[in-house]
Amino acid sequence: MYKRIIVKVGTSVLSKKDGTIDRSVLKHLVEQVSRLKRQGVQVILVTSGAVGTGRTLLATKDSSYIPEKQMFAAVGQVQLMGTYAALFAKHGFICAQVLATKEDFRDREHYANMKNCLDRLLHKSVIPIVNENDVVAIEELVFTDNDELAGLVAAQLRVNAVIILTSVDGILADGKVVCQIDAGNAATFRKYITAEKSVGGRGGMVSKFSVARKLMSSGIAVHIANGKRKNTLSAVMQGKQIGTTFVPHKRKH
Repeated sequence: MYKRIIVKVGTSVLSKKDGTIDRSVLKHLVEQVSRLKRQGVQVILVTSGAVGTGRTLLATKDSSYIPEKQMFAAVGQVQLMGTYAALFAKHGFICAQVLATKEDFRDREHYANMKNCLDRLLHKSVIPIVNENDVVAIEELVFTDNDELAGLVAAQLRVNAVIILTSVDGILADGKVVCQIDAGNAATFRKYITAEKSVGGRGGMVSKFSVARKLMSSGIAVHIANGKRKNTLSAVMQGKQIGTTFVPHKRKH
């Protein structure tokens, strides 16, 4: 269906109720991505989970104190990437860590270097795993959330689609999932978007809806679907009707 995609997986998908990483979900995600790789699809993974992982390892409660969150990220990033690397290795794939800050998208040289690195990794069939560099990001320059980061990388690499895996079934209107949104009817569904956020998450559906509309207008398809369910990523890539699809003006090839 698509040749180059971004898969964004949120904290609400990766975490159990107690905040620890749900290894079974992570394992299933890696299985689906590996299957796509064997089919020739280029996949960039944008992941959350580092701060939550670090907080759990240090057995410390959440804190709004920035240095504390940076400490969680520094500890958690190692554990999270180690888990990804071990799981992908079982399928014969190598993954790479790419940490980004908002400044990387504002500085022309940083932007070009990052793009070149990501393109090279994809060319070598390595799976880039992108996350915000929370350890050095200052409060004024943090991404709204990883939805925003996924949108920026999508535009940078001219992907065909962004698949946002979350803990709900898609955009809901009057209790039912909206199957398809396009430029002509997008404004109609804005009233159904609430500001509610998951525990540990920063963006919520407001951010996802905003990013999806921007990417749709740039010719990039966006799918919002429930990553807690089995084979969601595979189903989206098979063209099955699952979650909410933002149909782009003109698909990129």
